[in-house]
Amino acid sequence: MIVVRRMRPGDREKVAGIFEESFTGSYQYWSIRLLDRLETIVAEVDGEVVGAAELYVTSCEGYGRVGVVAFIAVAPAWRGRGIGRRLVEEAERLFRQRGCRFAAASTRSSNRASIALFTSLGYSVHERGSRVFEELEDALYAYEDDVIFLKRL
Repeated sequence: MIVVRRMRPGDREKVAGIFEESFTGSYQYWSIRLLDRLETIVAEVDGEVVGAAELYVTSCEGYGRVGVVAFIAVAPAWRGRGIGRRLVEEAERLFRQRGCRFAAASTRSSNRASIALFTSLGYSVHERGSRVFEELEDALYAYEDDVIFLKRL
């Protein structure tokens, strides 16, 4: 059974390791750097942390409060088992609790796993150059990305 909960201090090293395995370059740097600054939720199976997501809430003109999944990663050995889905579902629940009207995330168009995950959960895809992308790029810090996902909550 997958249990999703807030990250505890003792989880930090494991989460940093998952991010280190999952990301490269600036994504790796910022995901680890922001661990102590963003709200982080973890997914665990049989007491082992196997995935994590970093979240924040922002406000955007025309959108109101927007919950953002800044980084999400699942340990390589645990991918394809619904763990990313559970993390996003819990993020959406938290965003609704905080009065968010939308949930959003961003990635590169080459990240097929993220695109499959977010579209399967009902997110619309907005590419760089589209009105939605331009309106949300700054709020999502999506400067290296070319796809933004958006879902009305």
